[in-house]
Amino acid sequence: MTFGEQNTLEEGVEQLNLAFDHYGVNFIDTAELYPVPGKSETQGKTDETVAAFLKGRKREDVILATKVCGHSDRMTWMPREDPDTPTSLTKKQILYSVNESLKRLGTEYIDLLQLHWPDRYCGGLFGQPDFDPSQVSNEVSAILLRLNLICLM
Repeated sequence: MTFGEQNTLEEGVEQLNLAFDHYGVNFIDTAELYPVPGKSETQGKTDETVAAFLKGRKREDVILATKVCGHSDRMTWMPREDPDTPTSLTKKQILYSVNESLKRLGTEYIDLLQLHWPDRYCGGLFGQPDFDPSQVSNEVSAILLRLNLICLM
Protein backbone atom coordinates (compact mmCIF):
# COMPACT_ATOMS: atom_id res chain seq x y z
CA MET A 1 0.00 0.00 0.00
CA THR A 2 3.02 2.27 -0.15
CA PHE A 3 4.35 1.55 -3.64
CA GLY A 4 4.47 4.92 -5.39
CA GLU A 5 4.87 6.97 -2.22
CA GLN A 6 7.68 5.51 -0.13
CA ASN A 7 9.56 3.87 -2.99
CA THR A 8 9.94 4.00 -6.75
CA LEU A 9 8.19 1.79 -9.27
CA GLU A 10 11.45 -0.08 -9.84
CA GLU A 11 11.98 -0.68 -6.11
CA GLY A 12 8.40 -1.90 -5.75
CA VAL A 13 8.76 -4.36 -8.63
CA GLU A 14 12.03 -5.59 -7.15
CA GLN A 15 10.32 -6.19 -3.80
CA LEU A 16 7.41 -8.02 -5.44
CA ASN A 17 9.80 -10.16 -7.49
CA LEU A 18 11.75 -11.10 -4.36
CA ALA A 19 8.55 -11.97 -2.46
CA PHE A 20 7.22 -14.07 -5.36
CA ASP A 21 10.44 -15.79 -6.43
CA HIS A 22 12.10 -16.42 -3.08
CA TYR A 23 9.28 -16.60 -0.55
CA GLY A 24 6.36 -17.96 -2.56
CA VAL A 25 4.13 -14.92 -2.06
CA ASN A 26 1.46 -15.10 -4.76
CA PHE A 27 -1.36 -13.06 -3.18
CA ILE A 28 -1.19 -9.33 -3.90
CA ASP A 29 -3.62 -6.92 -2.28
CA THR A 30 -3.95 -3.40 -3.62
CA ALA A 31 -6.62 -0.68 -3.70
CA GLU A 32 -7.75 2.18 -5.90
CA LEU A 33 -6.74 4.54 -3.08
CA TYR A 34 -3.12 3.36 -2.71
CA PRO A 35 -0.50 4.48 -1.94
CA VAL A 36 -1.13 5.91 1.49
CA PRO A 37 -1.44 8.53 2.61
CA GLY A 38 -4.11 8.92 -0.04
CA LYS A 39 -3.87 11.98 -2.25
CA SER A 40 -4.80 12.87 -5.81
CA GLU A 41 -1.19 13.20 -7.00
CA THR A 42 -0.31 9.57 -6.22
CA GLN A 43 -3.68 7.78 -6.37
CA GLY A 44 -3.30 4.55 -8.37
CA LYS A 45 0.52 4.43 -8.25
CA THR A 46 0.53 1.16 -6.30
CA ASP A 47 -1.54 -0.42 -9.08
CA GLU A 48 1.04 0.73 -11.62
CA THR A 49 3.78 -1.05 -9.65
CA VAL A 50 1.69 -4.21 -9.48
CA ALA A 51 1.05 -3.96 -13.24
CA ALA A 52 4.77 -3.74 -13.96
CA PHE A 53 5.34 -6.81 -11.75
CA LEU A 54 2.55 -8.75 -13.51
CA LYS A 55 4.12 -8.17 -16.94
CA GLY A 56 6.83 -10.68 -16.02
CA ARG A 57 4.40 -13.31 -14.72
CA LYS A 58 1.69 -15.67 -15.85
CA ARG A 59 -1.46 -13.94 -14.63
CA GLU A 60 -2.95 -17.23 -13.39
CA ASP A 61 0.02 -17.65 -11.00
CA VAL A 62 -0.92 -14.53 -9.04
CA ILE A 63 -3.99 -14.02 -6.88
CA LEU A 64 -4.93 -10.36 -7.21
CA ALA A 65 -7.19 -8.48 -4.80
CA THR A 66 -8.20 -4.84 -4.86
CA LYS A 67 -10.59 -2.54 -3.04
CA VAL A 68 -13.19 0.08 -3.92
CA CYS A 69 -13.63 3.10 -1.64
CA GLY A 70 -16.87 3.66 0.22
CA HIS A 71 -18.29 7.09 1.01
CA SER A 72 -15.79 9.71 2.10
CA ASP A 73 -16.30 13.41 2.67
CA ARG A 74 -12.52 13.85 2.80
CA MET A 75 -11.53 12.28 -0.51
CA THR A 76 -13.34 14.50 -2.96
CA TRP A 77 -10.52 13.89 -5.45
CA MET A 78 -11.11 10.13 -5.87
CA PRO A 79 -11.77 9.55 -9.59
CA ARG A 80 -15.34 8.73 -10.50
CA GLU A 81 -17.29 8.90 -13.74
CA ASP A 82 -19.07 11.99 -12.43
CA PRO A 83 -16.38 14.06 -10.67
CA ASP A 84 -19.00 16.07 -8.75
CA THR A 85 -20.36 12.95 -7.02
CA PRO A 86 -18.71 11.80 -3.79
CA THR A 87 -17.53 8.21 -3.58
CA SER A 88 -20.15 5.67 -2.59
CA LEU A 89 -20.83 2.00 -3.08
CA THR A 90 -23.41 2.19 -5.85
CA LYS A 91 -23.38 -0.32 -8.67
CA LYS A 92 -22.32 2.41 -11.10
CA GLN A 93 -19.39 3.55 -8.94
CA ILE A 94 -18.24 0.01 -8.14
CA LEU A 95 -18.18 -0.88 -11.84
CA TYR A 96 -16.37 2.35 -12.67
CA SER A 97 -13.78 1.69 -9.96
CA VAL A 98 -13.23 -1.89 -11.14
CA ASN A 99 -12.81 -0.84 -14.76
CA GLU A 100 -10.28 1.85 -13.81
CA SER A 101 -8.41 -0.63 -11.59
CA LEU A 102 -8.26 -3.15 -14.43
CA LYS A 103 -6.74 -0.50 -16.71
CA ARG A 104 -4.13 0.52 -14.13
CA LEU A 105 -3.31 -3.10 -13.29
CA GLY A 106 -3.05 -4.07 -16.96
CA THR A 107 -5.13 -7.20 -16.49
CA GLU A 108 -8.50 -8.51 -17.58
CA TYR A 109 -9.66 -9.79 -14.21
CA ILE A 110 -9.41 -9.35 -10.46
CA ASP A 111 -9.63 -12.41 -8.23
CA LEU A 112 -11.10 -10.65 -5.19
CA LEU A 113 -12.87 -7.30 -4.92
CA GLN A 114 -13.22 -5.86 -1.43
CA LEU A 115 -14.98 -2.84 0.03
CA HIS A 116 -12.28 -0.65 1.54
CA TRP A 117 -14.72 0.70 4.14
CA PRO A 118 -18.49 0.66 4.47
CA ASP A 119 -20.80 3.13 2.82
CA ARG A 120 -22.26 4.10 6.16
CA TYR A 121 -21.33 5.90 9.34
CA CYS A 122 -18.35 4.24 11.01
CA GLY A 123 -16.80 7.06 13.02
CA GLY A 124 -13.99 9.34 11.99
CA LEU A 125 -10.56 8.21 10.94
CA PHE A 126 -9.55 4.55 11.19
CA GLY A 127 -8.73 3.37 14.69
CA GLN A 128 -9.89 6.53 16.42
CA PRO A 129 -12.07 6.23 19.55
CA ASP A 130 -14.73 8.55 18.15
CA PHE A 131 -17.43 6.04 17.17
CA ASP A 132 -20.85 7.25 18.32
CA PRO A 133 -23.50 4.49 18.29
CA SER A 134 -26.29 7.09 18.19
CA GLN A 135 -25.12 7.97 14.65
CA VAL A 136 -25.91 4.49 13.33
CA SER A 137 -29.19 4.51 11.43
CA ASN A 138 -31.55 2.06 9.81
CA GLU A 139 -29.78 2.89 6.55
CA VAL A 140 -27.25 0.16 7.35
CA SER A 141 -29.80 -2.57 6.58
CA ALA A 142 -30.78 -0.88 3.32
CA ILE A 143 -27.14 -0.53 2.27
CA LEU A 144 -26.35 -4.16 3.05
CA LEU A 145 -29.41 -5.23 1.04
CA ARG A 146 -28.28 -3.00 -1.87
CA LEU A 147 -24.78 -4.52 -1.80
CA ASN A 148 -26.21 -8.02 -1.75
CA LEU A 149 -28.32 -7.20 -4.81
CA ILE A 150 -25.29 -5.76 -6.62
CA CYS A 151 -23.38 -9.00 -6.02
CA LEU A 152 -26.24 -11.02 -7.48
CA MET A 153 -26.32 -9.02 -10.72
